Amino acid sequence: MPTQAVEEYLESIYKMEKRGLPVIGARLAEELGVSPPTVAEMLTRLCSKGYVDKDPGSGTALTESGKAAAEVLIRRHRLSERLLTDLLGFSWSRAHDEACRLEHAISAEVEEGLIKALKNPSTCPHGNPIPGVEAEVVRSVRLNEARVGSRGNVVCIEAEEEELLAYVQQLGLVPGAMVEVNDFAPFGGPVELTVDGGRIFVGVPVAERVLIGIVEDD
Repeated sequence: MPTQAVEEYLESIYKMEKRGLPVIGARLAEELGVSPPTVAEMLTRLCSKGYVDKDPGSGTALTESGKAAAEVLIRRHRLSERLLTDLLGFSWSRAHDEACRLEHAISAEVEEGLIKALKNPSTCPHGNPIPGVEAEVVRSVRLNEARVGSRGNVVCIEAEEEELLAYVQQLGLVPGAMVEVNDFAPFGGPVELTVDGGRIFVGVPVAERVLIGIVEDD
């Protein structure tokens, strides 16, 4: 079994790949809050264990073994978030913080019990898919890439940061909420949205983490 430190790296690499980001040492160091030399040392270790492949030109990529290990951890994390929000009434941000601790302690038997108790959920509370569970594929677009006039329901929030989760939940940008893109301020300014009838403004770094399923595109 991977150690907790190894699991954290595999999880971060997996999420970067899912977002289409190049997996490079500097980005991993920033994501994990460690020094570049520490990242370089761990990547060498992960490579020797067969979890990642390193290419000087294209960066780092998970092997099938690495992907499988990452998916186990992420599945347990997102199931824990479901448990904490659906059954215990935790907020998104609080649930995420607690799930970060629980994910490393859950056994295969407990995982199976959670899936049954939660009735086999397909996503975490903020809409990200739970690995290993088939879910309906929805055509989606990031808010920062949507056209003015686009309307759709929030599909997911691609965020794990506690403060960002609390912020978007406060704004009402939760799965299922109806969003209309009204305008983009110039020079990277905020995006004007209507969310369930109310007008809000969000910065591009937030908008790029929110995906909506288009229902109308004028």
